[in-house]
Amino acid sequence: MLKIGEFSNLSGISIHMLRNYDKIGLLKPEQIDHMNNYRFYGEKQIVRANHIQVLKSLGFGLNEISEILMDNTTDERIRTFLESKIREKEESLSITERQIAQMWQALNELDTQNGCTLSVSVKRLSSRRVVSLRDVIREFTEEGLLWERLDMACRANGVRLADVQYCIAMTHSVNFENKLIDTEVFRVVEQAGSNIEGLQFSEMLETEAAVVAFQGKYSRLGDINRYIYHWIVENGYRISGKAFNVYYISPENEPNPENFVTEICYPIKNSS
Repeated sequence: MLKIGEFSNLSGISIHMLRNYDKIGLLKPEQIDHMNNYRFYGEKQIVRANHIQVLKSLGFGLNEISEILMDNTTDERIRTFLESKIREKEESLSITERQIAQMWQALNELDTQNGCTLSVSVKRLSSRRVVSLRDVIREFTEEGLLWERLDMACRANGVRLADVQYCIAMTHSVNFENKLIDTEVFRVVEQAGSNIEGLQFSEMLETEAAVVAFQGKYSRLGDINRYIYHWIVENGYRISGKAFNVYYISPENEPNPENFVTEICYPIKNSS
């Protein structure tokens, strides 16, 4: 029999951890002297201690190790645990490799001084019930006219808008040669209704999106859109829907363009 200190030296497991293993039932001493509470381990337990150390080094948690080392453990059971852990590690490795690639990309972008480095996040956007008005405008600055028409139509038809502090706009297509910009503006509603007076009710479905939130003038939109598109391609995604802007602070509630807060959202899917 080995005292706990001797067993600790031989097994490479600290006394503190041996006491913890005893507590959770992973490696209990063969004998305990109840007069002084001394723990004694059998020499054969060195084998189990080594198994625990090996499994810990492979990344298994104590609960997993307890299951693997159950008395009725078979080779097939060990195979199942190992295959599961390999898949877990491969997924973790893939995430780490993607993070490293994105950090290298960010380092390279710092040299270009484009002001967008580390600005793209991938978010799960919740679904929204919306009412919208869609029409063709000749200049992007005319988008405000669509908002006026949408709000007038909503008031005239008693549309109940949700109590949210943002609104959404989507550009469906742009013909610069003929100055035709197909644009749709959206307000979030409490519940959908029937399409009336040019108003269309719909639901913007939940989606994963590459998103940039920025403060400042709308003149930055072009550069930021180009940056997001490049980021999506470089990071192994593909665009899965039409991009849209979410306006949190806009001309309707802030006169200073430097204070505008806008979120540019590109629905995406993994290209693999």
